[in-house]
Amino acid sequence: MRHRIGKSARYLFTVLGSLLMCGEVYAAQQPNFLLVVADDMGWADLGSFGSEIHTPNLDALAAGGLTMTHFRTAPACSPSRAMLLTGVDNHLAGVGTMESIQAPNQMNSRHYAAQLHGDVVTVAEALLDSGYATMMAGKWHLAVAPEQRPDRRGFRRSFTLLQGGASHFSDRLPLHQGNTVDYLEDGSPVELAGDFYSSIAYTDKTIEYLNEVEPDQPFFAYVAYTAPHDPLQVPDAWLDRYRGVYDKGPEVVRSERIARQRQLGLLERGVEPWSPTEYPAWLVIGRPPWGDRSVEERYRDARSMEIYAAMVELLDQQIGRLVRYLDASGRLDNTYIIFLSDNGANAATPLLYPHATREWLLSARNQDETQIGRRGTHSFQGREWATVSNTPFRLYKTTVAEGGVRVPFIVRGPGIASGQRSSAAAHVIDVTPTVLELAGVNSVTSERYAGKLPLQGVSLREAWQGGEVRQDRVLGMELFGARAVVRGHWKAVNIRPPLGSGTWQLYDLAQDPGETTDLGRKHPDVLRTLTSEYGQYAETNGVIHPDPAPMPSSEVLYAGPCSWFCELQFDAIDTYVMLANYLASND
Repeated sequence: MRHRIGKSARYLFTVLGSLLMCGEVYAAQQPNFLLVVADDMGWADLGSFGSEIHTPNLDALAAGGLTMTHFRTAPACSPSRAMLLTGVDNHLAGVGTMESIQAPNQMNSRHYAAQLHGDVVTVAEALLDSGYATMMAGKWHLAVAPEQRPDRRGFRRSFTLLQGGASHFSDRLPLHQGNTVDYLEDGSPVELAGDFYSSIAYTDKTIEYLNEVEPDQPFFAYVAYTAPHDPLQVPDAWLDRYRGVYDKGPEVVRSERIARQRQLGLLERGVEPWSPTEYPAWLVIGRPPWGDRSVEERYRDARSMEIYAAMVELLDQQIGRLVRYLDASGRLDNTYIIFLSDNGANAATPLLYPHATREWLLSARNQDETQIGRRGTHSFQGREWATVSNTPFRLYKTTVAEGGVRVPFIVRGPGIASGQRSSAAAHVIDVTPTVLELAGVNSVTSERYAGKLPLQGVSLREAWQGGEVRQDRVLGMELFGARAVVRGHWKAVNIRPPLGSGTWQLYDLAQDPGETTDLGRKHPDVLRTLTSEYGQYAETNGVIHPDPAPMPSSEVLYAGPCSWFCELQFDAIDTYVMLANYLASND
């Protein structure tokens, strides 16, 4: 009997030892995460999405992983980032609007304070509790209050720009009049090196922080680039990278992107993309056909896109540096690399920013057209080229049309087959739940989540690993009073004039991804169902529709000098828009 008990004991100890070793192996094999976000990049700006821009590193990630073609965000920077880092709707997370753009009826709501609050948990906090090394470099844009800065929200190491944007160089020029430019490292103000350029510096910091991580410790690295957000700027060595590439004009470049998207299977043959409204050339916001413009006009108009494209390629190069670092350090195979943009490309001029004026922009920023892209200048993409970047979708950043919310999304990592493409309905709110599941973190049982808002997104793990995913989920969204809801291939949208009708419209995205044909009268039952579901979304998430809704002047569409006749045109356009909004609200 003693002998038999001894054998049993030895067997039990062997099993327990094996289990313990398995546990150690599992702990050692907890995956790493590299979360990379581009700023204001359009859906069509990568080679793997049909672009002529040279993006070999992101294209290689797509070839070695999964591309999600129906991935959506919020229409603007900070609401997207709030959902990205918490898995909670941006309204409930405290970022129902952007800083300084609260309507009077939103002023006393914590949902519209334009910064995170303590009732949400960040993915960095949850992973820090689970033994992860957490770090970030780049744009925060989620709070100014010290208690809501990255060093207090779970990031053990951080090098961050607090604001939504700034010069990409060390001169720290702000986006607009009255704004500040605050760079912090681990919560303390820092000076910038003389050769600072945002995309390179954020990559340098990320690699520096990764070098501090012990080989057996998992990491979560968040790299929030500010490229290609305006001002469009690159180091001198990159200024001529795309010289002459866009001399053919936006219409030709867009048609070439559409052709490549059809070849890649991203746009079905016979499905027509959205075509923007063309304003009369005699209007200050209108432009003559490309061939009718002077040589000087074509140079200026193409130059901004040349710099934009160089910014995108330089961003791609820096992402390549990160991938090569992970490979050289032996961490690549156990790392999920997640790439996305925070919203669609931006059509507006810098005059859209709070407190920005034409006089300030023209006097405070270098207007020499031969210096576009250099330090001290503030060029921007503009409506024509933003349309190209968002091909084939409608409209731009700040709108809930597909051009504002459909973004490129690529993921590569353990268990993800190479060269896959998914059309699953996915949303920025899903990233945190997915990361936590892959890391083995259960938010339901986690002490960190006790008394906090629960996750609202869904894990995309099965979609990433080739499994079935529900296609009928309801995705609601609201920003600045613009509203939308998506279920499957149906989308209902309500966008105020001048960009929309101010009434609910219905689109079949499977047949009409460009949102060109309103089917509301043809399918009234579908529209009623979707608008009802939007109402449920709004109630659940504490949406407060702005009263009055923000209505920027049409002046934001033109940033050049403006004569009395130019001002008269803007007054006439703004009066027309006000009347259209009044009629829509009383329809």
